[in-house]
Amino acid sequence: MKAVETRGRRKLMKQNTRGTSSDETDQLMLEVAICYYEQRLTQEQIARRVNTSRSTVSRLLEEARNRGMVHIKINYPWQRDPEIEQQLVERFGLDEARVLVGRQRPEEETRRGTGELTAQLIDGKVKDGQIFGISFGRSLASTVAALDPKRKVALEVVPVIGATGSENPSIDGPDLVRRFASAYGGKYRQLPVPLLVENVQTRDALVQMPKIHEVLNLARRADIVLLGIGAVAPQHASAIWKGYLDERNLTRIESQGAVGHICGQFYDAQGQVLDIEVNRRAIGIGIQSLPGIEIVIAVASGTDKTKAILGALRGKYLNVLVTDDATATAVLDSSETGLSEQMCMT
Repeated sequence: MKAVETRGRRKLMKQNTRGTSSDETDQLMLEVAICYYEQRLTQEQIARRVNTSRSTVSRLLEEARNRGMVHIKINYPWQRDPEIEQQLVERFGLDEARVLVGRQRPEEETRRGTGELTAQLIDGKVKDGQIFGISFGRSLASTVAALDPKRKVALEVVPVIGATGSENPSIDGPDLVRRFASAYGGKYRQLPVPLLVENVQTRDALVQMPKIHEVLNLARRADIVLLGIGAVAPQHASAIWKGYLDERNLTRIESQGAVGHICGQFYDAQGQVLDIEVNRRAIGIGIQSLPGIEIVIAVASGTDKTKAILGALRGKYLNVLVTDDATATAVLDSSETGLSEQMCMT
């Protein structure tokens, strides 16, 4: 880029851009950023080009980042473990598995990695005319944040459960649905009801309302559904239940045999949906709808979810799993232990 010197710029250089927010300063900041990040010039070369000091160039680059003129994204080498992936596919009859090599990363970083793998997986599956269903959770939020499609897809995105009213709207269904649709330039629908209501009668009345009934039926006809898998133990329980179920409620549900939940419904170690009232008060497509959907992708990481993931796999509620290697290994080991115990009993 050829630098254009003007009297205004020379004056600006004398002032070292101190305390100014003029259009000319913004233009200089942009020029410096382009020279540095796109043309790969050194700060010394840029300083000579625009007739200023190296320290001023450094300060302009920092301000460009602070003001959002420049965004820096670090792309980690998210490596997969094909051997564990194959074991999961063979053991549980999955269509596909994606297993992140965790390298003992912090929980949030692992979640971001599984989100990247899930986003890549989804991008290879979405097509025009599809209905795409989304649940709730931090793993799903990481997935949606990682979406970077290079094409528009005429799909319709729908929630598969009612809104949780989370304190963090970015991980709740309504926001995830909107952001997913926006990434692909598609349409979306909303489900303006809570996930859990006070009694079965209220639930039955709400799901019969025309708009609610329409969206739930659309979600049950989804071509692809993206789910999280939640643990039950109070110390590991998802924020999905905050405001609905307290620690005492969750402890009682766990004592009734629950190991995990999907779509707001609890199931046991064998994947059987529990016959408990809270399951009948949840508004969503229901776990029983999942086996009829062509592609059900579940993304979950963390060994605290081992029992929940294993129960979901035994219940055949998903055919694509995305997780990390430590969690996958724990699931495989637990499955092997359970199989050995069954053989001893027979």
